[in-house]
Amino acid sequence: MGESDMNGSEQPARLVHHFESALTQALDGLIGGEFVVTGSDLEGELPSLAQPHIWEQALSLVAGPSLWLVAGKEVWSSLAGLTLEAAGVSDATEGDIRSTWQELVSQTMAGVANGLTADMLREVTVSEGKELSSPPELRQWVTLTITHGKSKSWALQAGWSEPLAAALARRPGEIRTQAGKESKMSKTFDLLLDVALPVSISFGKTALQIREVLKLNTGSIVELNRLISDPVDVVVNDCVIARGEVVVVDGNYGVRINQLASREDRLRSGIAEASAIAGNGK
Repeated sequence: MGESDMNGSEQPARLVHHFESALTQALDGLIGGEFVVTGSDLEGELPSLAQPHIWEQALSLVAGPSLWLVAGKEVWSSLAGLTLEAAGVSDATEGDIRSTWQELVSQTMAGVANGLTADMLREVTVSEGKELSSPPELRQWVTLTITHGKSKSWALQAGWSEPLAAALARRPGEIRTQAGKESKMSKTFDLLLDVALPVSISFGKTALQIREVLKLNTGSIVELNRLISDPVDVVVNDCVIARGEVVVVDGNYGVRINQLASREDRLRSGIAEASAIAGNGK
């Protein structure tokens, strides 16, 4: 088998691996316990599903839709129900169940994008996504089987576009060349990578006169310069490195990243903070 054939055959396996890892992390993070997700080629056409949830996701790597995830109601309602139970919700509505499943799907797609980022040595982010009424016609689908314990098992289908597979079909030498450039980073920078940085979330800002500050007491409301629907800022070293939406993970607040600053901006922020820490330690 030639080099190009070998490289081309690796693409489905890599994408399946990313789906497995991303879905496992999403389930473990929202529900807890040990989930196992395995992917296998789908033989024949997509199964006929009752009230399926079909999600189409675009990525920054290629133009147009790139990823799809299809689950029957028995699957998405069961897994969403487990998620809500883990959060202490016992009287969930149909809308609660659908939105919870969408959260699982969103985290899975973001996880696949993170895996592709590592593959491509460049940042890959999720962009536009939407729910479809019927699945697209793709050349290849895989079945993702989810097991939890010895008796519970669910199956759903994942697919990807040919442009995405083509974008991933890169020459091994090309990847090695870029990896070689990364390895030339100085030992000093390698040490800085281990420095812990304080991360804060900004919901907005405002300015108050001193007389207004002095009037504040219990029950006072400070209005910020941001709508409730606007994304929050993820701040490192007084630098906004990302924006996202507030979510709840295992009873704690979190932020799902929807937009990232450039890698250079994030590196500059990290280096500046690490240098300040090093300077204070002298």
